[in-house]
Amino acid sequence: MDKYAIKQMLNYIKYIIVKFTELLFYIKYTITPKKNIEYAKSFKKIALICVKPMGLGDLIMDTPFIKTLRKHFPNAEIHLITDKDIFDNVHELDKIIVVNGGIFSLMKEFYKLRKENYDLGIIMNRCINQTIYLELLNPKYKLGYLAGWKILANFRLKKDNLRFTKNEHFWNMSLKIAKSLGINDLEEKLIDIDYSEDVKRNAKKAFDDLKLDSDKKTVIINPFVLWKSRKWDDDNYIELIEKIHGDFNIVLYGGPDSLKSVEYIQKKLNEKGIYIKSVAGKLKLKEAFYFLKFADLFITSDSGPMHFAFLMGAPTLALFGPVNPLYRLPKNFKKYKIYDYLWYHDFKPLKKFYNYEYEYINKEINGLKAIPVEEVKNKIYGFFEKGEFY
Repeated sequence: MDKYAIKQMLNYIKYIIVKFTELLFYIKYTITPKKNIEYAKSFKKIALICVKPMGLGDLIMDTPFIKTLRKHFPNAEIHLITDKDIFDNVHELDKIIVVNGGIFSLMKEFYKLRKENYDLGIIMNRCINQTIYLELLNPKYKLGYLAGWKILANFRLKKDNLRFTKNEHFWNMSLKIAKSLGINDLEEKLIDIDYSEDVKRNAKKAFDDLKLDSDKKTVIINPFVLWKSRKWDDDNYIELIEKIHGDFNIVLYGGPDSLKSVEYIQKKLNEKGIYIKSVAGKLKLKEAFYFLKFADLFITSDSGPMHFAFLMGAPTLALFGPVNPLYRLPKNFKKYKIYDYLWYHDFKPLKKFYNYEYEYINKEINGLKAIPVEEVKNKIYGFFEKGEFY
């Protein structure tokens, strides 16, 4: 049995375990008697949960829901419990509690947080791990994706039987929780965040230390993504940089896990006499977010850094694999004129799309080689010629 078959088998076993666990919780929350409550009086202290395996991008895409919740519960104390230490000051949140560790460490952390005595706990994204943590947190009322794709609660909802369909914008997953509470005027913008002066100063210093040509626009490139099905080939980035480096400042970007790709790209370009600056692995997480403020254009695959750029309002060209871009880009993204995409499916139609339930695996994809380098180049020059994508 080859590695691909073993991975497929392990994913299938994991899938069965998750489905069985979800079934148990589904039965619990379906048969539990539910009473009518007055939301404004009952929800004085609210916990929002987003920890692994949910990613950084998942949390960022939850922020329109956080804005909506704050708007409709202005007097509630709202806490975010997360392992993603990416925000400093967020107007819509009273407190951010950062927890860390593996699943058992996180279970202990949530059990300790029982002392907070939350009135309401919300699972914003479908993930059975989050439900287990919510059980340990033990708020009086529980709401969200407690057992699959249907919104469940242990109290009576204003709108019942709401589901996430898997064929809609990811933001809708959490926004539908607001709908279940009878909220119809939904916020559809990301939150505004204000980073500390230390974060801003360190990011600015990292940018200034590159000593880039002030007469050229700066294109920041993130070549790495964990999912092979969403990764444009390193050699494609090399070819692209060869074509455009004379006209732009090029900066390679990414976290510590990107270093293998970044160093390979730099090495191959050095052999051609092309020397490209890099900040990969040199920035702390919040600094990496803020650093994108200095991008005249950011190029990335569908990944966490793509969502960093949206949060920072950085012009972005995103390269997509099996995920439909219309489900991941900011809602009504064309009106901003600074976000655009190229989708693998438009060059080589896919038989199957990512369905939010498991990592997409398909040998035929093997990265995003079907997106031509020339198409990416044309998008870049087109953006700078007009100053916008649309």
